[in-house]
Amino acid sequence: MQIHPFSRPFDVSRLGDGNSRHEHVEATPGECDRLARFLGTVAVRRLQADVALTRRGRQVRAEFHVRADIVQTCVVTLDDLDTALDEEFALIFDPDVRPSGEFDEPLSVTDDDPPEPLVDEMVDVGVAVGEMVALALDPWPRKPGAEVDSGFVSVQSQRTSPFAVLKSLKEDD
Repeated sequence: MQIHPFSRPFDVSRLGDGNSRHEHVEATPGECDRLARFLGTVAVRRLQADVALTRRGRQVRAEFHVRADIVQTCVVTLDDLDTALDEEFALIFDPDVRPSGEFDEPLSVTDDDPPEPLVDEMVDVGVAVGEMVALALDPWPRKPGAEVDSGFVSVQSQRTSPFAVLKSLKEDD
C-alpha cells in the first residue's frame, strides 16, 4: 500500500453533533517535493488549506479552502509555468460507506458526490487536499500565447492518399 505524500489525519470521535472543528494544514518542504512527484509537476512551492469539520449525526462534513503554488511544464514550449490554485470544495464522510463504495443503508446526501468512508472516526484532510489539487490542475498547461506550430499540423494533410497513387498509375497506362 502506497502512503499518500501529504497526510493529516484528524480524530473526529469527540466532535459532537452540530459542532465544528477548524484546522489549518500546510505541507512541509519535504512533503511539497513528494507531492510534486505524485502530481507529475516540476515543483510544489506551497500547499495549504483551511478545513472546517462539522459533525451531523454519524456523518462528518469537511469544507476545504485550498491554496497552492505549483510549477508545471508548458506542453507547447516545455518552459516552466507557474500555476496558482485557490479552490473550495466539500466532502461528506460516513461510517456506513464501505471502502468498496457500497452503502450499508440508504443515505440522503445532498451533494453530487457520494460520501467518503469514515473509518475509525478518522478524516485524513491531507489526502483529500492532495487529491483535489490533482483534479484541479490543468493536464495540458500552456503559457499564455503559446500556440502549436501550424506546420506541425500540416504534416498530416501533406500525406498522399494511397488511392491517389493508384490513380496516377492508372493514368500512366
